[in-house]
Formats: sequence, C-alpha cells, structure tokens
Amino acid sequence: MTRLLGIDFSGAQDAGRKIWVAEARRSDGPLAIELCRPASDLPGGSREPDIAIAALARHIMAEQDTIVGCDFPFSLPLDLVQAKDWRSFALGFRQRFVDQLSFHDLCHRETGGIETKRRTDREDRTPFNSFNLRLYRQTWWGIGHLLAPLVKADAATIWPQMDKQAGKPVVVEVCAACSLIRLDCYPSYKGRMPVHRKARRQILDLLIARGYLAPPKRALRALLLDNQGGDALDAVIGAIAVNRSDFNRPRDRVDRLEGRVFYDLG
Repeated sequence: MTRLLGIDFSGAQDAGRKIWVAEARRSDGPLAIELCRPASDLPGGSREPDIAIAALARHIMAEQDTIVGCDFPFSLPLDLVQAKDWRSFALGFRQRFVDQLSFHDLCHRETGGIETKRRTDREDRTPFNSFNLRLYRQTWWGIGHLLAPLVKADAATIWPQMDKQAGKPVVVEVCAACSLIRLDCYPSYKGRMPVHRKARRQILDLLIARGYLAPPKRALRALLLDNQGGDALDAVIGAIAVNRSDFNRPRDRVDRLEGRVFYDLG
C-alpha cells in the first residue's frame, strides 16, 4: 500500500526541530496517521538544516511506492526560472543562488522589488510568494538541498514539473494554509497560548468530523495539540492533501515550470 508523507518544511537554523513528518498509508476513507515526528528524530537526523534535510531525503527514498507532500514553494514565477525546463532550474539553483540572502535579494532585484507570484499562488491563494521575507529561506533550502539532490540522483519524480517514473517516489507541493482556507477554518493556531491550543483542537476535530482523518490515538492527539508551532498539525494536513488530491490532472507549460500546489481536501 502506498506510503504517504506530509512534510511541514523549515529553513530555520534549527530546521531539524521544526521540520515535521507525518506518515500514513493511502486510504479511500479517513486517513490514519501512523507516526508524526520532527526531522531531528529521523535516522541520521539533527537540528542542523543540512543534516536534517539530508536525512529527510533518505527517508523519502526509503520506499519506492511513496507520495510526498512538502509545504514549501517548488519554483519561481516564469520570468525568474530562466531555464529550459524545471529540472535544469533545480540543478542550477545553488550555483545561481549561492546563499539564502542572495536568493532573496536577486529575486527582488530582477522584479524591481515587486513580489511577483506564480500562477498557482494567484489561483490557489497561497499566503506568500516564493521569495517573500517570511518564506525565502524555506524555498532556498527546499529547492536547493532537498529537491535538487533528489533530482540529481534520479531518485524521485517532482510533479507536475517532471514525468512520473515507475518505482520512484512522487514529490508534490502542498500548502496547509490553502487547505484550511478552503475548509473555512483558518484561526490563529500557531502559538503557546491556550487560545492557540484551542484553535489547533478546532482544526483537528474538524478534520475528523469531515471524515478526512481517523481519530488519532491519545498520545498522537496530545502531540498535535501540544506542538506550539502547529508544525505537526500542518504535516498531518499535508498527508491528507496527498491522500485526496488528483495527480492525473492535465499539465501545461506553466505547470511544468512553475509547479502546482495540491491542497484540496474535498
């Protein structure tokens, strides 16, 4: 049975603590989460971003029959891709953008300071564009250190940018915020105050009531509610998205270069 991974990503200095991975097996009914943990707890993991992300890549490759949803932008707007195809863009990403700050600054310089958006950002209402101040670190680490090595090793298909290949994991872009907006349930749930924990409970209970998520065991439920950053809950939402999304929809040139966010839980 297909393994599903929902990954809430981070480009922070302690990324291994903030990247969370939810695991399940594909289901026609409510999704039963088997495990949810930070990347620092993966085999060979660490709080350090480069070590944690390398461990995450190995975890993705551990089973061929896997669909992975990662919550970070997989590309840039068309004018900024500047490559014949997305694969070339990804493989040349770290040479073009040598560090996080140069990525942020060069993108803003090339757009005249305008935070341009991909088509999927406009249509699916993602909160930020790929090089926004709050997101550029995630984009830089995600494309340059997770996706590009997977592509270089020919170890996974990034979809819809690449053609699917039998026997390889499929990695897609998800967005917990987009999913929650479509559920008309987007309270302020990231934080340590009682009101934030109450909001996380509201979201979790709604996912269960709608039949998207099987009621988690007591320890997992407590983890999802107590994780103050909401990262564990976001990882679960990502896993639900890959369980319920259609990955056979037609693609066009824009999809192949800019990518597409998969968020629909309906």
